[in-house]
Amino acid sequence: MTARNTLIQFIWLACFGMLQVAPGAASIAYAGQSLSVDTKELIRVAELHYTAGQQAYDGGELDRARREFDEAVDSLLVAAVDVRSNDQLRIYYRELIEKINRHQIAAQEQRGSGFSEQRYEPSPLDRIASLSDADLAEAVESAEEITRSAFNFDFTAAAPVRQFIGYFTRGRGRSTIEAGFQRSVRYRALAEKIFKEEGVPTDLVWLAQLESGWNPYALSSAGAKGIWQFVPSTAARFGLQQNYWLDERSNPEKSTRAAARYLKFLGNRYHGNWELALAAYNTGERHVDNTIGRTGGRDFWSVRQAGFLPQETRNYVPAILAVVAIAKDPRKYGLEVPPTYQPKFATHTINKQTDLRSLAKSLKLSYSTLIDLNPELQRGSTPPGRHIIRIPAGSIALGPEAEQQPPKEDK
Repeated sequence: MTARNTLIQFIWLACFGMLQVAPGAASIAYAGQSLSVDTKELIRVAELHYTAGQQAYDGGELDRARREFDEAVDSLLVAAVDVRSNDQLRIYYRELIEKINRHQIAAQEQRGSGFSEQRYEPSPLDRIASLSDADLAEAVESAEEITRSAFNFDFTAAAPVRQFIGYFTRGRGRSTIEAGFQRSVRYRALAEKIFKEEGVPTDLVWLAQLESGWNPYALSSAGAKGIWQFVPSTAARFGLQQNYWLDERSNPEKSTRAAARYLKFLGNRYHGNWELALAAYNTGERHVDNTIGRTGGRDFWSVRQAGFLPQETRNYVPAILAVVAIAKDPRKYGLEVPPTYQPKFATHTINKQTDLRSLAKSLKLSYSTLIDLNPELQRGSTPPGRHIIRIPAGSIALGPEAEQQPPKEDK
C-alpha cells in the first residue's frame, strides 16, 4: 500500500469514527448519520488538505501549512453543494474552522506571529442557524418587559424574541453574548457614527454581534466574512475590493460603510420595515421578495409563519432583536456592555508593495500590531502599487527605504 493510500485511509477512518480522533475532529464522525457520496467526497478532500497542513505545521513549514489550510476551507466554499443547507457539512465546516483557528492561536503564542495571514475564526451565526424551533421552544422566555420606546426603529416583541433573550441571558448563548459585548468596544463607536451618517437606525449596529461577534476575521459556512459577514458578490456590489492581496470585507471602516449602505437600501426597499430588511440582509432581497409574493404577507412575522424562509433567517431576525433589547438595558439581564475604546492610529501611503514584517521592523512595532490595524491584508504584504495603511498614532516616520521593501516570497 502506498504512503498516499495509507494517508487517505487514515483520514477516512478518522472522519467516520473508526479511529479515535483528536479533540475538535468533526462531530459527524460519531453522530451516526449516513452521508451522501458528495458529502463524503467534499470532506475527504478538505481533510486531505487539512492533514497536509497539520503535518507542515508540525514540521515548522508555516507557509505550506497556510496554503493547505486555505485549500481545505476553499474546497468547501467553492463546492456545488451548499454548505448551509447540508447539516453534516455545516457541522464539519464549523469544526474545521475551529481547528485551524487553534493552530493559529498556538502559532501566535509560540512564535509571536501566526502561520497564516488569512485568519479563520467561526461566525456565531453558524451556531444560531442550526437552532430548530424545538430547540428554541426549550429556551425559557424572558419575563422581562421589552421597552420598545427605547429603540430607534419599530419592531414586534414576538415570542421568539423573548425566547432568544432567554437563550442569550440564561441559556447556552450567554457566553456568545458576553464575548461579543467585550469585542464590541473597539468598533461600536465607529459603527454608530457611520450608521448615523448613512441614515440607518444606530441600534442596528448590534447586527454585528450576531453576524460575527464584532470579529473582522469571522468566516461563515456560506463564505461570508468580516464584522458584517459579506458574501463576495454583495461585497463587490457595495464597493469592497477582494483579491489575492487584500479583502476589504475585513476592513472595519470600509465594511461598516458598506453594511450601512446595504441596510439603507433594504430599509428603503421595504418601506422602513426593518424586520424585513434584516431578513433580506441575511438571505437576500430576492428570496424575501419571492416569499412575500408566495405568501401575500407584508411583515416578517406573517412571512416567517408561512414556513418558506430558511431556518437560519427564521432565527436571525428575532435573535438580532433580542441582542438589541439586551444591549439597550444589559443590567436588567445581569450583563454589562463595556464603554467603547478606539485605538488611535495614523494613515500612511505606501508607494510600492511592501513586506509587513520589514515595515513593522522599520516602525519598531510588532508584526501582530501592524496586522491588527490592517486586518484586510491577507498575505503579509501590501498589494502591488500604492496603498494606504494604518499605523499606531505617534509611530516613527517612515522613510522611503521602508516603503520600497519587496514582499518576502513563500518558501
